[in-house]
Amino acid sequence: MHPEIPRVEKKRAQNKVPTTNRRWKAQFLSCSELFFPIMPYGQIFSNHSNWPTLEQLNLFKPQKTKTWTGFELKFILQKGKRCIEGFNSLYEPRIFLQGEIRTRYENWHDFYNALIWYTFPKIKATLNMRQFLAFDENAEFPWKNPPKSRTREQDFLTIFDEGGCLLANLNGLKIPFLFGHAVYERMTLGENDISMSCFELDCDISFINNSLINQIKYLDEIGSQILSSRDTYSKGCPFYPLKIEVALSYLENSKKLFNNLST
Repeated sequence: MHPEIPRVEKKRAQNKVPTTNRRWKAQFLSCSELFFPIMPYGQIFSNHSNWPTLEQLNLFKPQKTKTWTGFELKFILQKGKRCIEGFNSLYEPRIFLQGEIRTRYENWHDFYNALIWYTFPKIKATLNMRQFLAFDENAEFPWKNPPKSRTREQDFLTIFDEGGCLLANLNGLKIPFLFGHAVYERMTLGENDISMSCFELDCDISFINNSLINQIKYLDEIGSQILSSRDTYSKGCPFYPLKIEVALSYLENSKKLFNNLST
């Protein structure tokens, strides 16, 4: 991992919450105001008395949720050793080649990963495409194991996938759209001392008057176009660190402007 790259930081010495917690929280959407991007699809599961099953994750998946290669996405059970079936069955290649996402039961990390696929399908498919190409270029024939080392691009892709935040910039007004599923997980477990990897997108001021669904659709489309280019990762770091408390202050400022426009 490159030391200068921002990532989801965790101060282990001060961290008193467990790294995993299987207890289901039906009101997970209330963990933070920053959870608003997953609100439309998260509400489907917010009143469940127990963890969603794989069948339910597949049932409620939007039809637009497909891989870069056009496969309809399917959440399947994570089991066994990762490499036993060959390289094309590893996590990222399996999504790209078959549309199957290995998912663990009763796991916040994987549950939020599914919700981000629901919410930002084009960006998730783009990140997976770039991961697959990087894997393919560095793998040794025949495909049996992952490459021995990770590329700089793969580090960037993983960092954003796990801990990213899309920042809509409206002529200086900034609205954070939390993306990284690891950030959602850590905040659900009670941790807020987190530094996200921020990716900024310029938007017209009229963006704030659109519905949340249309805002996300726009960011998903524009973000996927930029993130699909290798050049994005080859010229320095494409992201910069953004603390949770700063993101919350951005969100509060945007709410004030929206209220002013509404009156």
